[in-house]
Amino acid sequence: MKISTRATLSCSIDSAWEALHNPAIFRAVSAPFTVFADQPGNPLPRRFRPDTDYTVSVRAGGVVPLGNQTIHLVDDVADWTSRVVTDTGHGTSGALGLLRDWHHRMSLVARPDGGTDFSDTLSVRAGLLTPLLWLALRVMWSWRGFRLRLVTRTLDPSATAAWNARYAGKGAMWSGKVNPVLEDVFSAHSPGVAIDAGAGEGGDALWLAQRGWSVTALEASSVGIYRGVHEAAQHSTDSGDPLDIHWRVWDLEEPWPVASGGAGAVSLQFIHTDAQARKKIWEHAIDAVSPGGTLLIVGHDPQDGLAGIPRPPADMCFTEEQLREAVPGDWSRVSTRVVARTQNIGGEDVAVHDIVLEATR
Repeated sequence: MKISTRATLSCSIDSAWEALHNPAIFRAVSAPFTVFADQPGNPLPRRFRPDTDYTVSVRAGGVVPLGNQTIHLVDDVADWTSRVVTDTGHGTSGALGLLRDWHHRMSLVARPDGGTDFSDTLSVRAGLLTPLLWLALRVMWSWRGFRLRLVTRTLDPSATAAWNARYAGKGAMWSGKVNPVLEDVFSAHSPGVAIDAGAGEGGDALWLAQRGWSVTALEASSVGIYRGVHEAAQHSTDSGDPLDIHWRVWDLEEPWPVASGGAGAVSLQFIHTDAQARKKIWEHAIDAVSPGGTLLIVGHDPQDGLAGIPRPPADMCFTEEQLREAVPGDWSRVSTRVVARTQNIGGEDVAVHDIVLEATR
């Protein structure tokens, strides 16, 4: 017997992936048809670990005992856009022990609009009871899909929805080219581990990876990352050389999913926020730089805005002095400068200026 449901989730594939490994969401999407309880002295963790057995007791409607069930997740990640979780667990006692050949497969595919396509398939045999179970499981699986759509609506950071809205309807937000200051600075560096924070559609991450860097690309917009992933895949197809880029949908104000002091290059290009958010982001960036590593921060010169050039509000920009003050005093080198360049605005080439920090830990 096979039962399948499909749903479109209003969250990034990163958020959906975490949801499938979250025991609290596992319980929420199954209730009230089945209610899962921890085993005495062996509570479920905050996140299911792959290839690990977890045992729960199950009650129908929270009342009728069905026996115990083992949960055992196996992860299969093809790339950022396509992932599968298979639950190879099975019933171990009571009515659940009558179920044979249990195979539960949950697949996720990233969508270009930033959402995620979800497919949920159960294959199971229960001998003569199989026809009787079909209707009950069919209703339960439809309910799971409905509940998961509701639960996942609120999983993405607020910044993800805001940036996805900005990307909507645009073929490309950015040029796809590497930022010139980043190219100038890191062309002289030997490749290692790099973090591209606020990666956009991946132009800088691709440039770094093409030169041998192992890159973690952090970006709030799942639409932006989707485009970057496909650009990287196209490069790999054309060149036969896969790029080492780890993509993550991430709110940069939250602690970064990287090792402290583990990156030889950390880049923040044109990330303009309020002062409170900026302080958090800069602190995470500083913490991520390895001894001898380089921190590069580039932003729009607030003086451009005063000259009538379209720029973020003045309180979202920063000065050379603010950059210098943010870097710890024990770093070996801290350099700031203003860099002039030309930008096409409204069909006219205009002289603009960027504030640059280059610091070595």
